[in-house]
Amino acid sequence: MPSNTPTPDDPAAAPVSAPPDGQNPNLVKDGGFKAGPRFNASECGFSQAVAVGGDNVRLVYWDYGASGNSNGQPGANPGDYIDIDNHEYSFAQSDAEGEVDGSNSVDLVGRGNARHGYVGQHLTGLIPGAQYDVTFWASSPWYNESPHYTSFHYSVTDGRLREGGKVLDSEYIPVPQARNDPIPGGSWRRQWTRYRKSFVAQSPDAYLAFTDETADGYWTGTMLACVAVHLSAPAHDYRVVGTDPESSADHPLSAPKDTPFGAFRVRFLDETNQPLSVQDVTLRLEPHSTGSHFSYGGQAPLTYSARTDAGGWLTVPAGTLQAGPQEGPMQITARLRGTDLGGQIDLSVGASASRFSLSPGGTPVTLTRAGETRYPGITLRAETDGAIAPQKVRVTLPSGHGLAFVPEGGYQLTVMDARFATTSYTGTLQDDGQTLTFEGVYLALHGKGSTSTAWVAVKAQPDAPVPSDVTLTFRVGDQTSPSTLIHVRA
Repeated sequence: MPSNTPTPDDPAAAPVSAPPDGQNPNLVKDGGFKAGPRFNASECGFSQAVAVGGDNVRLVYWDYGASGNSNGQPGANPGDYIDIDNHEYSFAQSDAEGEVDGSNSVDLVGRGNARHGYVGQHLTGLIPGAQYDVTFWASSPWYNESPHYTSFHYSVTDGRLREGGKVLDSEYIPVPQARNDPIPGGSWRRQWTRYRKSFVAQSPDAYLAFTDETADGYWTGTMLACVAVHLSAPAHDYRVVGTDPESSADHPLSAPKDTPFGAFRVRFLDETNQPLSVQDVTLRLEPHSTGSHFSYGGQAPLTYSARTDAGGWLTVPAGTLQAGPQEGPMQITARLRGTDLGGQIDLSVGASASRFSLSPGGTPVTLTRAGETRYPGITLRAETDGAIAPQKVRVTLPSGHGLAFVPEGGYQLTVMDARFATTSYTGTLQDDGQTLTFEGVYLALHGKGSTSTAWVAVKAQPDAPVPSDVTLTFRVGDQTSPSTLIHVRA
């Protein structure tokens, strides 16, 4: 979300993702306060230019009245709390004179000291998940008294009402006093600043309000003009598209009772398969019947917040998710800036018996610097009868030990069954050169108790540190095992 620091309007910095102006209307009705006020012609000089007081101070599309400031004096009607100044008076001889659309302005202190007012409007037709820019002009007053500082509270809340909705964006904004150099007509030099804020809609409705917070003792408050709300970034249908290790409702991420889950990652993409990059996402654990929770910072909450990487992956480190004392299923859902994302991650407390197991395979092998290729691997064993579906296999080198995978007609994983029949699978090497990934690997297990072996080709590079004893890491499905022991020597 853009910064909430007020800045003058900068066309070069305007969002480029919103539709053209003709397709992106101002969602504020009468943002220039032109509908409704009736000006007293005899008061339209530079010293007095206000809407006729009392019942005649009214706006058609805006709510208005007392601000709720505890120091405010009661008025006879809502119009006592605001004044409306015409465009000529509001912007004549100011830097902004040629940059506004003919807007009148509202003075948020109405008929006298301590009459603190507000103006507000219900916005409709918002797109949940989309971002909107709020722009407006503000200035300190110029007439009836010397220039002085003012302040006001800007807010956007979810829903149809000024009070009670979730705050989507808000700020207390101080307005510097006008320059103390009178101009012809008995007023002060006009100074305006354009502000730009933003919020993300959570429903089709929101309420925009500007409330005076000027100190008592003055008869005039913040001047407000030319209010607009435009779409600045469209909504995206971000959703959970997968986990690493892979999981599903039939094969959830699992942990035995009262133990930590291992590390896992969750990926988020949008409707065009673009990643949700570098955004803070909150994971929410539900239901709570298993007693499971996240654990970080000395707390045991049911939510966990982290930032996605450039590829849309969010990492939950090992031990961050703790399985509770009760067995059963649960899910993790996700929220981005208060909006629910599609999909869920399935989990289970009380891990079911695996259909296969892994263990280091074969006798230790020795690698010499810049020497021969060797084939460390693992042994697989079927723990149940029945077919075992093809699995995703990841093989990772030990970090910092100078080993490298060797391509032999491509990077190969070889699986050999109990009858010495072999099948080779071609994998993908990640950009960092540390991990090979193989999809759809048949484990060659035929009934409970049967075994097979799997291996890859590796060598030691010329600068490999020696001596060292290391292993590769094999992950098959949701299970992990070290490989054959590797002696690295000079």
